[in-house]
Amino acid sequence: MQLPSNNPSTGPLDLPEIRSRIAYYLTRRDCLSCMRVSHDWFLDFVRPVWHTIDFSKDATAFSKVPLATLDNYGGFISEVLNITKLENVRTLQHAKVDSIKSMRILLSGSWLYRSMLSDLLRRSHSSITSLSVRCNPPEPNTFRAQENGAVHYMSVNDMFPPPPTLSDTTLTASKGHCLRTLSLAYVCLTWEGFSSMLQYAPALDELSLDHVLVIFYQPSIPLYTGSKLRFFSSSFAQAWGHDTLDPRAPHLLEHFPRLEEWHITALDRPGVRKPPFSYLVNFSACCPLLKTITFNSNNDTSNNSDKTELISELLFVYFKDLESCKLSANNMALSTAFGLTGHQETITSIVITDKLQGTQSMPWLYLIPKLCKRLQVLSLESFVVDMESIENHPWGCMELKELRTRFKDLDTPQDIDSCLKEIYRGRRSSAASILNLTNDKGAVLERVSGHLLQFKYLRTVWLGTEVKYLPLRPI
Repeated sequence: MQLPSNNPSTGPLDLPEIRSRIAYYLTRRDCLSCMRVSHDWFLDFVRPVWHTIDFSKDATAFSKVPLATLDNYGGFISEVLNITKLENVRTLQHAKVDSIKSMRILLSGSWLYRSMLSDLLRRSHSSITSLSVRCNPPEPNTFRAQENGAVHYMSVNDMFPPPPTLSDTTLTASKGHCLRTLSLAYVCLTWEGFSSMLQYAPALDELSLDHVLVIFYQPSIPLYTGSKLRFFSSSFAQAWGHDTLDPRAPHLLEHFPRLEEWHITALDRPGVRKPPFSYLVNFSACCPLLKTITFNSNNDTSNNSDKTELISELLFVYFKDLESCKLSANNMALSTAFGLTGHQETITSIVITDKLQGTQSMPWLYLIPKLCKRLQVLSLESFVVDMESIENHPWGCMELKELRTRFKDLDTPQDIDSCLKEIYRGRRSSAASILNLTNDKGAVLERVSGHLLQFKYLRTVWLGTEVKYLPLRPI
């Protein structure tokens, strides 16, 4: 029997699978250097060089690329950023540039520019999965100025070429757009155009709207309610399309019966719906799968009391049976806590973000872990929890898996480390080990560790320093 010859050892970079993976982590300059090593290396590193074209950086260099070069490598272009003018689009008008997956566009008033954009989008409709379209903010930055500015109006047929068989009610991504992520900012659409846009993009999964006017509502034209959208990002007022012409217009969420998550980017009330309670609706009625809400008020200019009041209204009235909620510590109040506990039978995750401004006392905070018994994730990083309050009001969330909070008098890294070590010992033994300390600090360590050892599913803990992962309890 003939023995195989001894081959020299093969290094990681001798494997094309390794080279092709690490290529996307290198800069374009490094990839160009690697392409000169050999023909095999050239094939592995050429794709990342052409993967992204950013016209804010590459406009001059890309405009000088010969057509013969695009014949060979135009199909590698997957992401095109910051398309802002006619020259940018003209450089992409090539038959081989047909596999663009992501595009970021700034609309201008040039009709030739918009026509060529439409050609580019039509040619890329079978490959593009992520699209961002925006206009510059109007001057002054008001909805009235935006409504009166022709540059802000977007023709849906130009930006989203309709599929060949528009009458087909069973459109799929292979027949129409394969777009999955769409972001619109400072543009105007009609209600009928908004419905058509959703119909032309049957695979759309995530939609982000920022200062988008959806106007000219016509009750005689039915809304399209076949969208499969699951993730929506907008301000609260944006949910009504900022329609200043007809206060009878419905909210946009009626288009999304499969919506699962809403990121509320700003807490502003719809200005045309007066009195305030005339627009109170139950979003969960039209979006029964909507279980995750994120309140993000970092860019909100309204005061905290208005935000807190609106959040409380939303939790009490607008949503039913939430499972996950994320909000700012500065919007926490007794009414907010009651709003969260109103979902105690279903909610499994509550995350409080941002640093707490001032020294506001919140003795009612215990209501959340006490009443929300199905909680698995509780993040209170901005708060300091008192063990005396916990002992007077025991937590009921025994299924807790992740906890992020601080404990009173457990404020140094050494104390936190000692507490965690005690929890480790308790987890590895059949019964919790008790610290043999008589001073006050030892009592705090003992009480905190004893409290946390009650949660047999707890795996992730943050007590003020860094995230720690607890071992499983012994069987």
